[in-house]
Amino acid sequence: MVTFSKVTLSKLLLAAALISVLTALLSGCASPSEPSPSPTISNISDAQAAEVFSTIVDASIAKANQVGITQTTVNSEFGTYLLVADKSSSTYRATIKNADGTFELLAQADAFIPWAAKAWLESGAKVSFDSGSYGLTREIEGTPTDYVFEVSNGLLLSESGKSVQATWISTLNYEVTAEGLEVLKIGSTLPTKN
Repeated sequence: MVTFSKVTLSKLLLAAALISVLTALLSGCASPSEPSPSPTISNISDAQAAEVFSTIVDASIAKANQVGITQTTVNSEFGTYLLVADKSSSTYRATIKNADGTFELLAQADAFIPWAAKAWLESGAKVSFDSGSYGLTREIEGTPTDYVFEVSNGLLLSESGKSVQATWISTLNYEVTAEGLEVLKIGSTLPTKN
């Protein structure tokens, strides 16, 4: 049987405690009593940015399908217009209120930012990340067009861009606002175009 003096035993226990603390620090683990700091995105590659952005786009689509979405666009050429879609189980049809006050039914989901971003990613758009914003570049008739996306709580918050014809910013609200509900109600009275 091996015996240790009190001094030796306390040194061994101290050494064991130090080794476990060092091991936890080296492996990136925080002690259970202290919360781990939340990760921040800084310099990431374009491939990593595309992967993260794709996840954000999918989460935004899922949220819009769950609760509905109201998209407000301020466009230097076309004025301000509102696009609204209720949750996926709704009987309301997606509708746009144009800047001139007229209403139209929306035939394609890609009028909304999350679905448009999904389609652009699938067609090979390039994604980058800089200063907290995601940049997306896609070709339109051979001309690169750039978009900037702001994200909040893992969801797309806004999209802005500039083309030869116009500048714009679109903001998203993951709900059907009171104004949006009025747009949907008017849309439900419109005839479907064939």
